[in-house]
Amino acid sequence: MKKSILSAAVIFAFSIFLNTGCSSGPKRQMYISTIHNSCVDSIEAANACILSGNYDQAEDMLVKARTQAVSIDNYDLLLSVSLTHVSLYLSYNPPAIEKAKLYLEQAYALSAQTNKIEERELLCAMSEARILIAQNEVQKNYKTIVDKMDDAKKVFKNQPYNHAQCDSILGDVYRLSGNYKEADKVYNEAAKLFTDNRYLSEIGITWYKIAQNHSQSGNVKEALKALNTAIYYDRCAENSMALGADYYIKAVILLKGSPSDANKNEAKKSLKHSAEIYNAANRSELAEKSLELLKTLE
Repeated sequence: MKKSILSAAVIFAFSIFLNTGCSSGPKRQMYISTIHNSCVDSIEAANACILSGNYDQAEDMLVKARTQAVSIDNYDLLLSVSLTHVSLYLSYNPPAIEKAKLYLEQAYALSAQTNKIEERELLCAMSEARILIAQNEVQKNYKTIVDKMDDAKKVFKNQPYNHAQCDSILGDVYRLSGNYKEADKVYNEAAKLFTDNRYLSEIGITWYKIAQNHSQSGNVKEALKALNTAIYYDRCAENSMALGADYYIKAVILLKGSPSDANKNEAKKSLKHSAEIYNAANRSELAEKSLELLKTLE
C-alpha cells in the first residue's frame, strides 16, 4: 500500500514538474493549422491538375478544399478556392466564361471578409482581367486593366509570383492591342521573375506567350527560338498539355505566309508529335485538332 501511495506521489510530482518546472521552455501554440495546411495542399494540387489538363480531378480537389475552408471558417482560403475555380473554367477549350464569372463574383464578395482586403481585391481584379481577355474585350477595357495591373504590381512588389502574373496579364493586353514591343518587355520581366523563383510551369507558359507575341509581330525566327525555350521548360515540368500546345503552335508558325518545303516538313513532324503527346495524355480531342491541321498538308 505504501508503495502505491509513493508511486502516485512521484507521478503527481512529475506531473507538476512537467507543467511548472520548465517555465523557460516553448509555450503552447495558440494556432492549429492542420486543416489549413491540408486545404492549401488541395488548392495546389488542383492548380497542378489544371496545368496538366486533368480538369475533373481539379474540380474534385477544389470541392475538397472548399469543404476544408468552410469547416475552419477561413475566408482567405475560400477566396483562393473561388479564384482557382476561375482559372479552371478559363482553361477549358472553349473557356466556360459564365462559370468563371460566377466564381469571380463569389471571390469579390469574400474579399471584404479576408485579412488583407486590398490584396485580395487585386487578386480578384487579376482574374477579372483574364476573363475580359478570354472574352476578347481588351480594347474597350484597355485602360482599366492596365491601370489596375500597374496598381497591383506596386502592392505585390515583394511577392514575385503575383507580380509576375500581373506582368503576364499586361503582356496579353499589349499583345492583343498590337503593342508587341511593350508586350515583349513585360513578358520577359515575368519570365525572369518566374525563373528566378523557380515557378517551373509558369516559365514555360510565359515563353509560349513570348513566342506568340513574336509570331504575331512577324518575327518568325525569334518566335521559334522562344518556343524552343518553352519546350525545354515544359519538359522540365512534365507538362504534357503545354508540350502538345507547343508543338502545335510551332507548326502554325512554320506554316505562316508562304512556307518552304522544309518548313512544311518540319510542321508535319511537329503536328504528329503534338498528337502523340496529347493522345499519351488522354486528350484525344486535342490530338484530333493537330491531326486535322496535318491532313491539310498531305
